[in-house]
Amino acid sequence: MAMKRNKNRVRVTSHNVAELAGVSRSAVSRTFTPNASVSSKTKEKVIIAANKLGYRPNVMARSLITKKTQLIGLVMADWNNPFYATTLKSYSEKLQKENYQTILATINNNSDIDTSIEFLLQYQVDGIIMLSALPSSDVVDACNQKDTPIVLVGNSSKSINTCTVNIDHNAIGKNLANLAIELGYRRFVLIRGDKNIKSGIQRTEAFRKVLEKENKGEILANLTGILGHDEGRNALADIIKIKPEIIICSSDLTALGIIDGARVDYNLEVPKDIAVIGFGNNPISSWGMNRLTTVQLPHEKLIDESIGCLLRRIDDPELPPKNIDLQSVVITRDTTRQI
Repeated sequence: MAMKRNKNRVRVTSHNVAELAGVSRSAVSRTFTPNASVSSKTKEKVIIAANKLGYRPNVMARSLITKKTQLIGLVMADWNNPFYATTLKSYSEKLQKENYQTILATINNNSDIDTSIEFLLQYQVDGIIMLSALPSSDVVDACNQKDTPIVLVGNSSKSINTCTVNIDHNAIGKNLANLAIELGYRRFVLIRGDKNIKSGIQRTEAFRKVLEKENKGEILANLTGILGHDEGRNALADIIKIKPEIIICSSDLTALGIIDGARVDYNLEVPKDIAVIGFGNNPISSWGMNRLTTVQLPHEKLIDESIGCLLRRIDDPELPPKNIDLQSVVITRDTTRQI
């Protein structure tokens, strides 16, 4: 039998709690405000009274007084990225430790970006973190006028005045080229997904410049639009015709597809007949027969730095924007060798 609601029930207020606990209303407010100053004795009285009355603080009402909602907007694109689920989890957990909750806005194309920010501003978020998305300068200016700071993660623009936290993809491209040359490889195939993604373009150009500077090796093919296990495996049919010594991918999943295709479809030995490098150090890349040489990205540091930048600007909107570039590490395993 369904329980009927008591329509005559009176909403319990902080005044009721203060009266029962024998303290001031400000003491009740401080008890339920993170990091506020309140004695343990007063806090105990308030909590006992609140539990007895069934009181829950009105966060929205408090925000009208403090001008803070304790909400952070998180804008995420590129959901094909295998790290995004764990990234979302990590952001949520780390922000909760700072007494913030997240509101997620997802985007599928560039036209959604500004709309997502306008949506978040309706909730009076204290700040916004954007992953792999670039807002218009007009929207950023509107956020700055409202003292709502934005931090861009994995993207940047000289025309946008905001904090950025990025991975140094030029350094990654150089490190991969130098490693491949040192191992003795000279015939390269490069594979990445969306040809317009800035980070992929940067890595490719940095790789190419090292080859030109050292005058060693040749990029036989620079392939785009290939992302994921099945796409990598299917692409191998054309790739093996040009006989590369090493294939360098923009995703571990793509690289694992290449490896499966080489071993299963063409009876090739990796790395004896063909070497493969991935990108991202997905947990599966270190499993069993995979043992993939790959690039370890500083995911947790990226998250920590972006949260730190945002919270500092929330506390002090006058702080100048900061640009941070983080370094990655190439992890060598069993899909490359010295030749």
